[in-house]
Amino acid sequence: MSHQLTENTIATLNTIAGILLRCFIITVGAMLFTWLVFLLLGDQVYCLQSRMIDITRGEFDLYFLYVMTFMKGLNLIFFLFPFIAIKWYLRGQR
Repeated sequence: MSHQLTENTIATLNTIAGILLRCFIITVGAMLFTWLVFLLLGDQVYCLQSRMIDITRGEFDLYFLYVMTFMKGLNLIFFLFPFIAIKWYLRGQR
């Protein structure tokens, strides 16, 4: 039981897919920037953080890894997977 989508609905879904793709790309860029800052200025960032909270360098590195992994997961779940699902659905409607 399938029904044809109107042109307006197709345009709306394409717009949403475009926004999701842009959000995915922006988030990847932000993660790359964060990684670059960590790579180049990791010691300075650690010194700043260790003044505020009692944390070892190993704990700091592990925390950074956890945060980046969490951000990657959220980026996939909230931006890339819905983008793929919308495009897949629209392709099936043709």
